[in-house]
Amino acid sequence: MGAEGVVPGAEEAVKAACHRVLWDMRPIESAESQALLSELEEHVRALGPRVAALVPDLEGESGDIHGVALHVLRQVDEVLSPSAPASDAQARLHDLAVTARALSGVIVLADKRPRERATRSADHGDPAAAAADVGPAGWLVAGLGV
Repeated sequence: MGAEGVVPGAEEAVKAACHRVLWDMRPIESAESQALLSELEEHVRALGPRVAALVPDLEGESGDIHGVALHVLRQVDEVLSPSAPASDAQARLHDLAVTARALSGVIVLADKRPRERATRSADHGDPAAAAADVGPAGWLVAGLGV
């Protein structure tokens, strides 16, 4: 378990920590900054192996989720490297938050793909039906094969 009972890699915990770092405009005090650094590093360490395990299955997928996964894994190597600059806590927070959010996003996308394929199969190739299932931007997503 991570900071304050947070499960490392849990989607909602990743979203909350990343939102605090990337979008919340309130100043981050030193103690909170250290806690966020620790939490985000735990998220990255937990999610990296999960994405790495998905890579072989993503290779044959349409779109470029495979390439995205590989790029994000390179980010993991950089942000967790012992040689990563630790002197600028704000930059490190930002790098960890972006990486954790990207890892979480790849996992979510990878989890959705089998369901979307099943939905498209059930629709017998009807693009309008497939678009209706994927939301307001469904026509664009369905057209891209994502």
